[in-house]
Amino acid sequence: METFDKEYFQKLANGIMLDVNDEEIADLQKEFEVLTKQIHLFDKVDTEGVEPMVYPFEEPTTFLREDVVEHVLSQEDALKNAKSVKAGHVHVPKVVK
Repeated sequence: METFDKEYFQKLANGIMLDVNDEEIADLQKEFEVLTKQIHLFDKVDTEGVEPMVYPFEEPTTFLREDVVEHVLSQEDALKNAKSVKAGHVHVPKVVK
């Protein structure tokens, strides 16, 4: 299992452009220790003979409405005010690694 040391959190924070100090990293380490212990509790659950579920509910969902297509913009209309368009999509600068 991966260790959550100071360098791990520093690298993670830098990757999403956040600054964290040593106190915040210590708090994160404590929280991750608690989460790791809780996750290990799942290993003790007996799942022998239990079929995996593809959907979390046994009853089919019947209360959703049918989508009715009313007004659809063409791709040209949708992109006409975009500052930068590449390959038929709005192009934005990369913000996070």
